[in-house]
Amino acid sequence: MLSILIPTYNFDAFPLASELHQQALNTKVPFEILVYNDASTVNFKTNSDINDLKFAKYKVLKKNIGRSAIRNLLGIEAKYNSLLFVDTGTFPSTSSFIKNYVDQLSAEVVSGGMIASLKKPEKPFKLRWLYTKKRESNKLCSSNFLIHKKLFLANPFEESITTYGYEDVLFFSNLKRKNISVTCTDNPVIHASDDDTDTFLNKTESALQNLKALATRHILDAKDSQILKYFKWLNTFGLKPIIAFKFKLFKNILLKNLQSNSPFLFAYDLYRIGYFCTLK
Repeated sequence: MLSILIPTYNFDAFPLASELHQQALNTKVPFEILVYNDASTVNFKTNSDINDLKFAKYKVLKKNIGRSAIRNLLGIEAKYNSLLFVDTGTFPSTSSFIKNYVDQLSAEVVSGGMIASLKKPEKPFKLRWLYTKKRESNKLCSSNFLIHKKLFLANPFEESITTYGYEDVLFFSNLKRKNISVTCTDNPVIHASDDDTDTFLNKTESALQNLKALATRHILDAKDSQILKYFKWLNTFGLKPIIAFKFKLFKNILLKNLQSNSPFLFAYDLYRIGYFCTLK
C-alpha cells in the first residue's frame, strides 16, 4: 500500500500526477496520490483536474508553510504505510518507476535519485542543467524517495527551514546519524532544469544562508557539507576575509561565465564559497 506525495508551489502538477497515477494503477497495489499546493501565487487551472483522478486529492493551503512543513503535513495526512515523495519539476525516467518502488516496499528508506534531461538547453538554463547532470545524479535528494511512515514521522523535515536549500541534506544526515539504512537504487526522476541562471543563483544564495544558520546552530557540520569543510579550512588559516573581499571584487567576472552558454562548475564553486564567506 502506497501513498504518493507531491508538494507543489507555482507549478503545473497535473502531468506528473497523471503519469504516476497511471503507473500506480498498473501495479494493482492500493495507493493514493496527495498533491498539496503550498499557497501558490500562480494558478494553474489543470491542477484541479487532479481531483478527477481515482484515489487522488489536490489541496490548496491557505497559507504558505514552507518546503519542510508541507512535506511533513503530507506525511502526517497520508493513510498508507509507505510514503513516496516526488517533487513537481521532475518526471519519472521510466514507465516502471512506481513498480520499481513497489518491489522495494520492505526497505526502510529508498532513494531513486535525479538526473538531467538528455536534451542540453541553451543559456540562460545551462548552469542548472549542468549542475544536475554533474553533481546531483546518484545523490540523495528529497525530490524522489520512499520511506516508511512510522520512520518518517519520527524523523520529519526541520520546519525552521522555510526557504530553499539544505532541508534535504539535514533530513538525510539525521537518518545517517541514527544508523537508519538508506538504499540507493537506479530509479531516477528527470529534472526539468527550468531555472534560469539568475534564479538558480538566487536559490543558491538562499540555500547558503540556510546552511550558515544550521552551522551556527551546530545542526550541520563539515561532515555534512563540502562548503562547510572548505570554509572551516579557510577560517582556520584566517583566509575568510580575503576570500570575501576577492569575491566582491571578481563577482561580476564569475557571473559573466555562469550566465554564458558554457559555464564552468568550478566558477560556480568559487561563487558559492565566496558568497558564503561574505555571510555574517
